[in-house]
Amino acid sequence: MRTLLLFCLFMITVPALAEPVEITHRFGTTRIDAPPQRIVSVGYHEQDFLYALGLAPVGVHEWFGARAFATWIWADAARKAVGAEPQVQRGFEIDLEWVWQLQPDLIVASFAPMDAATYAQLSRIAPVVGPPEGFSDWGAPWQEELRLIARATGRKDRAETVIADVDAVLADTRAQYPAFDGASVAVAHVAGTKLVGYGPADGANRFMADLGFEIPAEFETLASAAGNFSVSLERIDLFDRDLALWLGDTAGRELIEALPAYQASALAQSGRSVWADEDETGAMSFQTPLSIPWAAQRLAPKFQRALQGEKAD
Repeated sequence: MRTLLLFCLFMITVPALAEPVEITHRFGTTRIDAPPQRIVSVGYHEQDFLYALGLAPVGVHEWFGARAFATWIWADAARKAVGAEPQVQRGFEIDLEWVWQLQPDLIVASFAPMDAATYAQLSRIAPVVGPPEGFSDWGAPWQEELRLIARATGRKDRAETVIADVDAVLADTRAQYPAFDGASVAVAHVAGTKLVGYGPADGANRFMADLGFEIPAEFETLASAAGNFSVSLERIDLFDRDLALWLGDTAGRELIEALPAYQASALAQSGRSVWADEDETGAMSFQTPLSIPWAAQRLAPKFQRALQGEKAD
């Protein structure tokens, strides 16, 4: 019901900017003189934030997944609610010419592959919302990212409502599954012949902590400035916790399950691995106000079964 309520909020009309505003972000201060009418998102997941605020971007940047309008299952209802059918830029780097051709009056780049030089180039096209200040690359909490975009678009009250609703979904899920409290968890990804783990500031680990799980303390030490770490396949022991959530594809799962070290681990013996499907992997990667409630409701029953030792199919 709370997720439905969150979607219904997208139809509410919110007052636009009454006067010029200035927002401060990692790359400086941006002045926005008038309510934006043509918003282009050049980051990897900002379209979800715009839809959550009731805004329809004219252009978005696809991260991965090849979904229509670069919009995944958890955000499609919100996209349709605001009537958005944005142009999509593909490829990992920001295409400056593509941005210019869309004639934006606001560029949202709060989770974007952007350095100071690219920020300066984008700023010649339109005002730019950079990443929240005070956080590492890709490390800002989603709430701060939403608040920053909301200030730039005159939607501060809407942002607080969205945050409260998402928090309520997480709190309700945690209350429904008390076994999560204090259980250790490792979120992992297979990249070629490496296992990738994440520090506590990573969005997926923040999500797991909100549900009551504990992130191994050593992951903070292992994580690089980018928030993750990689080890050889033989170090499966690092991920042998009360629960392991594996993000990836069928080939990655087959590789892990064939490892003698995995077969001998308590994870395998007790069935404490959860293998995320494509949509679940996408949601855990996006970590947005739309993907988080969807992921909580989708994955929590799987976490419960794994903690009880029920092996995944």
